[in-house]
Formats: sequence, C-alpha cells, structure tokens
Amino acid sequence: MYHVAICDDDKVFISYIRKIFNQAKGSNQYQFKIHEFYSGEELVNSLDTSVHLDLLILDMELGGIDGDETARKIREKFKDTVLVFCSGVRAPTVKSFKVMPYRYLLKSHSDGQFVCEMKEILTEVTKKFKEEYMVGHYRNNVIRVNIQDVLYAENAKRGSKITVCSDCEAAKFEGQILVDDKLDALVAKYHELAFAHSSYIINIGHIEKIVDNEVYLDNDECLSISRTYQKEFRQIFTKSIAGKY
Repeated sequence: MYHVAICDDDKVFISYIRKIFNQAKGSNQYQFKIHEFYSGEELVNSLDTSVHLDLLILDMELGGIDGDETARKIREKFKDTVLVFCSGVRAPTVKSFKVMPYRYLLKSHSDGQFVCEMKEILTEVTKKFKEEYMVGHYRNNVIRVNIQDVLYAENAKRGSKITVCSDCEAAKFEGQILVDDKLDALVAKYHELAFAHSSYIINIGHIEKIVDNEVYLDNDECLSISRTYQKEFRQIFTKSIAGKY
C-alpha cells in the first residue's frame, strides 16, 4: 500500500489530479491511499507519522505557509518521499531545489501531458520503494529502513526496537528506532528474520558464524540462542546458507 498526499487549496484541482492519477495507474495493480489537504498547515499538522508518505503532490502557491516551507517541514519527517511540485504561474526557486523535488508540474499542462508525467511519477514511486522496508520511528521522524540493513530486533513496550548496520542512513539517528509490529509479526512478514530468543530476532543474512549457542554477527556483536530456539534457528540458518550456493 502506497500513501499519497495531494495538497492544494483548490478542491476542483485535487479532484482533477485524482482523475489523472487513476488514468495513469491504468491496469497496473498499484494499491494507493490518497490523502487530501487544503493548506500547508493542515498537511504538516495532520500527517500520521506512523504511516510513511510515499508521494506528495504539492501546490507551490498556498495560503499561509507556501509550498517551499511546507516541503521543508515535510522533509524533516519524511526524508525519502517522492516530492512533486505543482504550480499555475510560480517558477521554482533555490529553496525549491533544496528539498529535492522529483518533478515540477505546470497546471497549464494538457490532460495528455499530465497523464504522461504521472505515469513516470508512479514508476519512480514503485521503483524507489519496491524493496522490502520497515517503517521505523525516531522521535517525530519516520524512517524507512531496508530490511537488509536490520541486524536484529528486540521486544519493546510498544512494538519492537531495531538495531541497524552502522553504514545505513537510519544509523545516523543516535536513539532507539522503534517499529509498531511485535517480533512475531516481523518474523511473519520478513523471511530474513528468525527467533533466537523469546525477546529478540536476528537477521540471518548478517550472521558470520554460529558457535555452540552463540551467534556472531558481521558487526562483531555476539548474541545467544536460547535452548528453546536452537534447533529451529540452526535449521533456518543452514537452509539460508544452502540457498546461496
């Protein structure tokens, strides 16, 4: 499910973009949920940070805070959202490019031009987010973490706490990265993860070796396998290794 926000103070134009969106989608089996906002303030204040925003179509000429400022605030929460500016007369500024927009659409485009542009935008969204990701939270930030960058996950009061590779983007946050799902739900979603203990799961792809009941990860950490999970965990690891060769 991809989450799309359209922010424009013209409800008629939002309806038009919805129509263009459906035409561009065509027969592709994309699953999208569209959220409508009529001001920059409403967009910034209403977005649920537990949901990752995949695409934002943003009017540059909004009342209150303008498109540039709205985009800057959105980028603080959603670092990798595909951002598309849309305007009737306003040209992009230096500020516009600082928030890394993917496209700049003109409201004077013909229907055909809009559909063509939207097809490319949807392709970019699906290409960018086709890999498996977890949606994590750090304070008020929403972080999309590639499952390949997750070393292990532990129980937390609400959901789980994940530890990531030191060289991935999410590692720049110096606090806990939390996800909403509990450990059993994560294991059900991602085949790379397996229980080594009732309180944590490990990404099989980051295991260097298993010695007795100790798991050595490629970041030099060592975790124990509880007696309950030893047989199953070793079987999963062996199957994973066999599949590589």
